[in-house]
Amino acid sequence: MNRRVLIILILTIFILIFLSNSAKAQQSNSIIVLNLNMQIDPGSDKFISDGLAYAQANGYNVVVIQMNTPGGFLNSMLNIVNNIQAAESKGIKIYTYVPPGGLAASAGSYIAMATEGIYMARGTEIGPSTPIVVGGTQLEQQHVQNAMLALMEGLAQKYGRNVTAVIPMVTNNTAYSAETAYKIHVIEGIADNFNQFLSLINMTNAQVTILNPSFYDQFLSVISNPTVEGLFITIGLLAILLDIYHPTILLTVIGIILISIGLYGAQLIQASILAIILFIIAAALIILEIKTGHGILLLAGAVLSAFATLLLVYGVPYSPSPITDLSYAIFGVIIALGVIVAFYLNYIRISIKKKPQAGPESLIGKEGIVYTTLEPEGEVRVEGIIWRAKSKDNSKIEKGQKVRVVKIEGLTLMVEKIT
Repeated sequence: MNRRVLIILILTIFILIFLSNSAKAQQSNSIIVLNLNMQIDPGSDKFISDGLAYAQANGYNVVVIQMNTPGGFLNSMLNIVNNIQAAESKGIKIYTYVPPGGLAASAGSYIAMATEGIYMARGTEIGPSTPIVVGGTQLEQQHVQNAMLALMEGLAQKYGRNVTAVIPMVTNNTAYSAETAYKIHVIEGIADNFNQFLSLINMTNAQVTILNPSFYDQFLSVISNPTVEGLFITIGLLAILLDIYHPTILLTVIGIILISIGLYGAQLIQASILAIILFIIAAALIILEIKTGHGILLLAGAVLSAFATLLLVYGVPYSPSPITDLSYAIFGVIIALGVIVAFYLNYIRISIKKKPQAGPESLIGKEGIVYTTLEPEGEVRVEGIIWRAKSKDNSKIEKGQKVRVVKIEGLTLMVEKIT
């Protein structure tokens, strides 16, 4: 009996070893492709980090970053580079492939340079890579540029690339086409489609698993855009103000949510504290509009919000600059919203002041005809209805004369003769 148990145990162990080796062999011929088709920001940082962790947990030896990015935050780029280096130290080979129509620009060029092999389709480009510290001093700009230059040189040297050629990418904002980059040995090869790329890395028959950014990754990417953060905060403030005049609670809830999302995004990019202070002042001006009612404070608050949105990016290192034509368009939208809401609230205030009147009060200022002679009391017809009336100065007003209602006393109209 003991011999039978021992035989079964040995067979079980052999089967498990066989299955394990079979799984490893299968995984060794498999590739995970991380589809990096977004800017470099906290969203793409999380996406790459999660993708590399998944590859490691599931025994994948090869990861491909399929890149199409205009660049973005240097802090997020540094996190991604560190995660790539950590994964490579554990035996995972990581490649960059830039497909037709793609870019490995700015912050993306550093990420590509941190991988074991860079392959690009014709018509694509890598770089420029000059860092930008928006609003920073010349010393701060130089400090960041020197640090990024050292990083780029170190990565190029690590993988045997042309160190001399990568220097102007950082110092002179130089970009290389795929053909030029291959010729001067900044990249390892040219592949016009993914199958060509697989053949260049000797994995033609590999099983390919493609991972795309999750909804949360894309959400982080959107809210880490400084202009979007400013727009959310401003719209949130205006929504709360509107809800004071339209007490539905719904606008207040929406406003609080938008402000919270905007502030969370500002925290993600480590935005300037000065920008947050200006948003608080803008909020105070907008709320004070309730007291003044002339629209000037509301408009001032909207302008200050636009300026605070611009300041969100100050002191944050980027590549390339985050201030684009779209940013200026959003600044204009913020100010325009302030103008529109100011006019709308002014219209509401005027409407509230004009309280609707019913009954005798609505007749003040109206004209009528004396129905029976006022001596000084009698009757008048106003808007087809006969009312008890009295002359204002107790004078006699003959029947048929035109009168104007000037006052109401009880249910008696006080009238004056129209001359």
